[in-house]
Amino acid sequence: MKARVLRLAKLALVTGISLASLLAVSGCWNSRELNKLAIVTAMAIDRVPDSNNYELAFQVVMPGALSHTGTGGNDSPFSIYGIRAPTMFEGIRKASKQVPRQLFFSHVQVVVLGERLAKEGIEEVFDFFERSHEVRLTSMLLVARGTPPDKLISTYVPLERLQASALLGEGTLSAKVWSETAVIEIDEVIRRLINTGAEPIISGLKLIGNDKTATQKKSTEQSQLPYHLEISDIAMFREGKLADWLENESARGLMFVGNHIGSTIMNLECGGKPDGVALEILKSRTSNKVYMKDGQLKVDVVVSAESNVGEVKCGIAIEKLDTLQQLEREWSDAVKSEIHRAVKQAQAIKADVFGFGMSLQRHHPKQWNAVKDDWGSVFAKAEVNVTFRGIIRRTGMRGKSLLEKS
Repeated sequence: MKARVLRLAKLALVTGISLASLLAVSGCWNSRELNKLAIVTAMAIDRVPDSNNYELAFQVVMPGALSHTGTGGNDSPFSIYGIRAPTMFEGIRKASKQVPRQLFFSHVQVVVLGERLAKEGIEEVFDFFERSHEVRLTSMLLVARGTPPDKLISTYVPLERLQASALLGEGTLSAKVWSETAVIEIDEVIRRLINTGAEPIISGLKLIGNDKTATQKKSTEQSQLPYHLEISDIAMFREGKLADWLENESARGLMFVGNHIGSTIMNLECGGKPDGVALEILKSRTSNKVYMKDGQLKVDVVVSAESNVGEVKCGIAIEKLDTLQQLEREWSDAVKSEIHRAVKQAQAIKADVFGFGMSLQRHHPKQWNAVKDDWGSVFAKAEVNVTFRGIIRRTGMRGKSLLEKS
């Protein structure tokens, strides 16, 4: 009898726990139906001229249009909604006057900041992003250059029906194979905004060519579009405001220092031709040593890289060891020049976009505490020494150049 009572008690206990568990997971208090949401894939944020208002634009997915395969079809894959408001939060709520569904931001892939906003300051914008429980802090950031950001997220592009997906793919691929820009996410910019030892950087976005039909879907029906979106240049910030742009080789110099080089092509002088030899950089690794000595900031940058010869437009004996060693020396000079160019431009605006201050703070906290209050000026006077160790591994499928005279 006693054993039976114990068994019943255990059964009752197990049943009670099971029921409690079911009650705990029976539903989501804040669940929302998919057919009542407007899924936002891209955002554009700028300042209204001569006003404290934000100019916001949202790229909203059109679910029916995405069901089509390929790039054909007359339905637009997205719609753009614009609104003006003094705060980001108000703007999102105010958009309900235009959008028949609730805006849903958990799928935002790209956020494009206007150049006007960037120059006036971006700190207020990122306060909203960090407080919001919906917006992903891993969304890619871009700064519009020369074109309003709402037009950039309204532009139709080939290959991808959703333009936000195209920008994310272009940014990732360019950072991997060209390395003059980087995929910068919201959380990385926030970390640099709150740390005095590093200033934010954000890749730029341009609309190149005849942009009159860029926002018309029929433009993608042409075999050769008169325009294209291009992710290029790097915006440098100081105290939360856009201070200058790094372009081309200077931007790549920044990528070398920051250890962001995936692969890229570097052209060297050969036979009187400034671009006579093309090297394909296969690997690159950078280490930085930052310290104070006799009251001056010292930075030792060491770059180790490997490359292949991708193209030769002059008659050099590429198969000979001494020729390859000469190319390696010229390659070293070219990389050092790009890095020093980037450093000089950043020092001119006192913006430590390399994060040298963070390195000093991490490895020499006492030295950092002594200079952190005037870090911009300390960085501007830094002595940066660059060491490059480059090896050309292969010359491709051919040894002797076709242009080499016998």
